[in-house]
Amino acid sequence: MKKLLAGAGPWVAAFGLAAGGVVGTGLVVGHVRQSQDAAWCRKVTPTQITMKGAAQPIDVTTVQEARAGCVAQRRAQRGMFGAVWKTRGEETAVCAVDWGRFQQLSDTDAKAAAAVTAPLGITAPLDGGSRSDQQRFISACLAKNTR
Repeated sequence: MKKLLAGAGPWVAAFGLAAGGVVGTGLVVGHVRQSQDAAWCRKVTPTQITMKGAAQPIDVTTVQEARAGCVAQRRAQRGMFGAVWKTRGEETAVCAVDWGRFQQLSDTDAKAAAAVTAPLGITAPLDGGSRSDQQRFISACLAKNTR
């Protein structure tokens, strides 16, 4: 029994080191990606809104909630796209933020919602709760961003 355990010791140690290296790398990459998500969301979340040609600041609490929602959305997208961004993942995330803006506006201001879809060439009405309309919006947005 001693011989068997003595021979397995180096293998157990090697396996432990390898597993520790993989877990450690995953933790570091995860932390870096989360900080990149937070930085990206700080950059794209508007802090003011223009109404009737005049810029007005958005309430700090609302901006913080929007940024937190953006980060949560990016984390959910990472789960959908995998741990490493697939090709065009960043562009898809930008389009997803635009889709979120459309969803918010479609409930309260149809004219403003139409202003979000018009540059994409979408003229038919979209339902903010429809997965197929979401896919249509994202596809149009990605097509626009590759031209």
